[in-house]
Amino acid sequence: MHKLRALILVPLAGLATGTLTSAPAEAISNASGVADGGYSFTVKLSNETAACTGALVAPQWIITSTGCFPQNPQGGTPAKPTTVTVGRTKLSGTGGHITTVTHLVARADRSTTLARLETPIADVTPVSLAATAPATEDALRIAGYGRTTSTWAPDQLRTSGFTVASTSSTKLVLTGDRGADACKGDAGGPVFRESTGRTDLAGVVTTTWGHGCLGTTETRAGTTADRADDLVDWIRQQVLTPSAKATGHSITVSWNALASQDNASYRVYSSTTTPVPLDAAHLAGTTPATTLTQTSVPAKQTRYYQVLAVTADGRTAPASTVASATASLAIRTDFTGDGKADIATFTRGTTGDVIVAASDGTKFQGTPDKWHEYFGIATELPLSGDFNGDGKADVIVFKRGTTGDVLVALSDGTKFGTGTLWHDYFGINDELPVVGDFNGDGKDDIALFKRGTSGDVLVALSDGTKFGTAILWHDYFGINSELPYVGDFNGDGKDDIAVFTRGTAGDVLVALSDGAKFGTGTLWQDYFGVDDETPAVGDFNGDGKDDIGLFKRGTSGDVLVALSDGTKFGTATLWQDYFGVNDEIPGVGDFTGDGKDDIGLFKRGTTVDVLAASSDGTKFGTGTVWHDYFSVNGEVPLPRAIAIT
Repeated sequence: MHKLRALILVPLAGLATGTLTSAPAEAISNASGVADGGYSFTVKLSNETAACTGALVAPQWIITSTGCFPQNPQGGTPAKPTTVTVGRTKLSGTGGHITTVTHLVARADRSTTLARLETPIADVTPVSLAATAPATEDALRIAGYGRTTSTWAPDQLRTSGFTVASTSSTKLVLTGDRGADACKGDAGGPVFRESTGRTDLAGVVTTTWGHGCLGTTETRAGTTADRADDLVDWIRQQVLTPSAKATGHSITVSWNALASQDNASYRVYSSTTTPVPLDAAHLAGTTPATTLTQTSVPAKQTRYYQVLAVTADGRTAPASTVASATASLAIRTDFTGDGKADIATFTRGTTGDVIVAASDGTKFQGTPDKWHEYFGIATELPLSGDFNGDGKADVIVFKRGTTGDVLVALSDGTKFGTGTLWHDYFGINDELPVVGDFNGDGKDDIALFKRGTSGDVLVALSDGTKFGTAILWHDYFGINSELPYVGDFNGDGKDDIAVFTRGTAGDVLVALSDGAKFGTGTLWQDYFGVDDETPAVGDFNGDGKDDIGLFKRGTSGDVLVALSDGTKFGTATLWQDYFGVNDEIPGVGDFTGDGKDDIGLFKRGTTVDVLAASSDGTKFGTGTVWHDYFSVNGEVPLPRAIAIT
């Protein structure tokens, strides 16, 4: 059969000419109209040069002809913006959805392409995928929005029956009922089998003689389609298309759902190498959902993922393409966004300068830069965090007093922008505010501890531009003089809260976040951080779970660490025997950028040195001067392990 591609693609200029005769309009020559809601999986594609038909095979994917995208024979991003109308039998109606094509995957051995939609279609059932090949004399059906016997641009979906004349390894040759043929605009249309309540995709229209179509005098008849029954595995493999995103020490893998009638479950495999071994040792989980989160991924580790779909009938498609992500450490003083913790100091008083010295992994920038000239004055409380989720730490001040204003100045990697009001009543008087990513969305939020006898803990989540309404997440945690801290203690990517009861008890309690609230406070350590010892939180061994440390201070200078296993803190172990004595201000941060939190201290007084001691995962090394003049007198430095009010 001679391939007349021009009969498949409809120029938009032709669409504009309208009906040329008063004869009844029939899409596909000698076809009949489809009742509203019929064959709703059939879609109309349009761009500035062509129009085609296709079929929804999954909520975010359609199948159509490669000829519909002549500038993209190899797939990729469409060269021409293409609009897709889904679930609208009559194009002039208002039902269904209109979206666009974002990506193309072309099949190399035939003229069939999968197109990914910008928006998933949740309320239209995709066409089922045939499990068996059509045979000669089988009855099939084609639906399309193409030209008709009498109309250039039909408004309604049309359909006709066809019979299989012959088959090959990739093609179906079809003969239409009553001399019907596909016309221009039917390219990519679904060829399907109807039986016992099922509609199964058997092929995709590719070429036609156009017999009986308006503007064609061809006397020969017949339509050719690519077979689709043997593309089921390929379709499902491409549809899955996973992506992976790291939030701290957790990585969330997401993929596209198969058609609802497949009733699929999904196996997610994970490895530090690619290709990912598809075996029990590398199975991260099985779920009917389309996301799975792997927690406690060591910082800086790259994980690779593949998804395997198993349908209700037990059929397993080939594994998806590979997605990967690299876990990161939540570095709340990484102002430059290079993966290393920097230091900052707030001059406060009436000047309000904010000075930053960036880390290069071995020292802090010798000549620090002024990043803001008026932020955090008088007794305002400065902290830091990545509030818009761009990977660079920003600064925040809590006005406190009776105003309760909260201002944020975002970092662009070289300076902080204008301080902007993100909340107008949060953390008043002696309430203690803290920063953490409590819902695990990659943007730091704010929480406050009411303390006193109330013990309420409120959280205001960030949407990247502001903090929302303060919501009660716990009704009795961190009372009186107990010291509250924040950390991801179970490594699930959501920050939790801990309190050190201090005094002579030394209990450490943790309340885990589920993304919407904090759970019951549970004892994780029964003797850690007594009296005036200074606790700290950090992932000191880089395993993806935050641990606790303490600075003995006084004249001892011992630094102890108790590692988290995700359910409790272990035995306190000496990691440094002289660091952070008397009134020196200790802090925690990954200054080297190796994924393990280190310790630092601000000498203050007359020396004003800044020292850092790097972690090797089992101990802290010798304290070394990383800066020789930073944060003098009453300036407030970051990071700091002590509460400065």
